[in-house]
Amino acid sequence: MLGDLQKALERNEKTTEYDFVRAANSLLTNQFLYADRPAQRDNYFLIAQNMSYFRNLFSAIGWSVVYQPDEAYLGIVPQGEERVMRLKLDESLLLLCLRQMYEQKLENFEVEGGKAYITSDEMLSTYQSLTGKEIPNETRLKEILALFARHGVIERGKADETDPKNIPLGIYPTIRQVVVEDYIRQLEALCDMEGGSDDSNLEDVSDESETAAESTSKAAEESADEEEIKHESDVEEGSDETA
Repeated sequence: MLGDLQKALERNEKTTEYDFVRAANSLLTNQFLYADRPAQRDNYFLIAQNMSYFRNLFSAIGWSVVYQPDEAYLGIVPQGEERVMRLKLDESLLLLCLRQMYEQKLENFEVEGGKAYITSDEMLSTYQSLTGKEIPNETRLKEILALFARHGVIERGKADETDPKNIPLGIYPTIRQVVVEDYIRQLEALCDMEGGSDDSNLEDVSDESETAAESTSKAAEESADEEEIKHESDVEEGSDETA
């Protein structure tokens, strides 16, 4: 892998090893990078121009690189079973609603630059219409939107002063990467499974659902834990040999 990095550096004379490290960390942290975001642009183009290197790099640690140049984004998704992220019920349902709204905007030719623009009120109205459930309160909604924004699924705009609770939202095309194709069946299944359950069971239901949101933070934490365990084991073996 170090040899591959050296070759990549030779092809990019004005780029340093630090630039490659920074780009890899940025992708691992944000999960998706966009060419139109000023803070991500340099890392986006560095990865796009060295796609073979970064595909091999992330493949070695269990990730697949997704690259959509037409929509000007790239990202990573965990391979195998780790592709599924456990979400709470309201998170799962809202994510599925966002996919539904994105598809509707796409069918109506209302997608601009790959993004579908909606408001939080429209999202909550869709949520109620599709699920028949009570909408999350304001605090909970902010938490969920922050989670989705952190994973690069949406962007949040600034609400108008006359309607401060109605937040402008942009749904990124990455919603199609993190929500499976049969999202309508998933939505119906989650609603049906919840029927007759008490509140304590709702979280269990959502934990068992397979809403395919990409789990960057979980995989990164597990990888770090494995390294720490391995390090401790090596230290113990070294101590035994010394004794």
